[in-house]
Amino acid sequence: MPAPQELLNQITPLDGKGYKTYKNLQGKSFSFGLFQMTFNHVQGDPFAAPSRLSIKVELASAGFSNSHYNSPLRKLALEDYLLREVDRHVQQCRGKVKGSGRSGEVAVQSPGQKIIRRSGMQIKNDSLTLTLFAGLPGDGRRVLAKECVKLFSEILPPVWEESLLAKSLDMNRVQMALDTLEDYSALSQLLAQNHWASFMADGSLLPRASGVSDLPLKKGGVLFSAPEELSAEVHLPHRGKVRGMPISLGITLIVGGGFHGKSTLLKAIQDAVYPHVAGDGRECIATQPTAVKIRAEDGRSVQPINVSGFMDNLPLIPSTENFSTVSASGSTSQAVNILEAIEADSSLLLMDEDTCATNFMIRDARMQALITSNEEPITPLVDRIGELYKDFGVSTLLVMGGSGDYFDSADQIIAMESFQPRLVTARAKQIVQDNPGSRKTETNWPLPKVQTRTRNLSALDFSRGKKPCVIQTQKLISLILGRTEIDVRYVEHLVEPGQLELCGWILKQLKDRQEKDPSLSNRDGIKIILETIENGELESFAPFNNGLLALPRFQDAMAILNRLR
Repeated sequence: MPAPQELLNQITPLDGKGYKTYKNLQGKSFSFGLFQMTFNHVQGDPFAAPSRLSIKVELASAGFSNSHYNSPLRKLALEDYLLREVDRHVQQCRGKVKGSGRSGEVAVQSPGQKIIRRSGMQIKNDSLTLTLFAGLPGDGRRVLAKECVKLFSEILPPVWEESLLAKSLDMNRVQMALDTLEDYSALSQLLAQNHWASFMADGSLLPRASGVSDLPLKKGGVLFSAPEELSAEVHLPHRGKVRGMPISLGITLIVGGGFHGKSTLLKAIQDAVYPHVAGDGRECIATQPTAVKIRAEDGRSVQPINVSGFMDNLPLIPSTENFSTVSASGSTSQAVNILEAIEADSSLLLMDEDTCATNFMIRDARMQALITSNEEPITPLVDRIGELYKDFGVSTLLVMGGSGDYFDSADQIIAMESFQPRLVTARAKQIVQDNPGSRKTETNWPLPKVQTRTRNLSALDFSRGKKPCVIQTQKLISLILGRTEIDVRYVEHLVEPGQLELCGWILKQLKDRQEKDPSLSNRDGIKIILETIENGELESFAPFNNGLLALPRFQDAMAILNRLR
């Protein structure tokens, strides 16, 4: 498809002129047949971030029926599928346009393996809008008009036509994407109905390609299979009858030897708070959506919180009922992470002993004999884990290969052997009877009710230099607000930078709302803001749609706020 003559007439005369003359295109729209292209932002330099374009097409004109997007789930699934198609095609555009810097660079918001709401592709009012980034060609600081014409005549139009028109797509795969998400949603609802923390279908592929890749392992991966004593069947709208392994609410231990798949299983459960794309291997695994991964987090800041249920009688600290620190220890940070997860309405805690503080998890009988409870300020989790479930309704799923003291409290114990689970609860309980042990419970008072805190954000300055509001992300490492940097490396449920960026705008909105209502709590404020976003558009509180935002969970937005120093 050639570029419209109107666009060519505006580009061609710019050849050899200063690069900033491209700015004349900003805000202008051009028709590419069924597609309407708008220059939302034009870069001022070939080395700057590529220009931002929006591509709009009516869904009926593109060949999609109302049945493809007539529910929130189907709308999300179609948005996700089409964005992946565009992303796949733009990968083939590299190196086809000459120029300096980022000339000819073409990109979209790149989705991972999870299905989440993203602003890069949005369906509303029976039309879809794609945000696309394109580096306008330049030679140094001069316009390369011929290369720009090539970009808009030969490179970009095929991307739209091959990715966004039903006639160019495998509609069976489109339907599979819709069905996959609806099945996941149905499975998530069954968790609540059956009082399950998680469910893993037989045939699921849990291992990933590598420790730094979320793609499925291509060769050698052992498919998951539930043992008979742990199996259950569910009926999903499209897959029909599905057999798998549910994990009940309560206290569940995952035990086993090293390298037998304990952490792999936990990671699959952790990631299943999100739906996965068809073909991922984990698309038929679901976990309670409020689940939070808990770990030690040395050095994190802690805002005032009642941590006396886990920490008391600290040297030089009169009380831990209003405890704060700029650099928490491993045990303290883990205790705080648990309390903050509960404050954020989490009903399921996930832990792996590999990333936990040993002295917070357990004190064995010999250590108790050497260091008495009067000398030890930490109440270990093993003495609180049952209380968390009975009194607070908070379940725990714990990978534990080094201590049998958790057998007493566990409702269910699953052993992993060669990447396959088996039920060993009865055997473990018999071991407890045969070897009762001599460690003493170290709780002398009940765990205090978790408080809902109100933190005044008036001192948080989003400005930097002449810019009134700066919100930036460094991958999933940090969130920068003005000159303030928040370390988010251990907020493990964040899966895309767009979620982190939107969290920045949520905090900006929370500050604005608290200026009007100082009594507004963190919890209530963020809930209200997220509800507004979920019922409207992702960019509701951003000045414009940069095409890179993604929806975070309430628990993760709270976690980021809590790490603000």
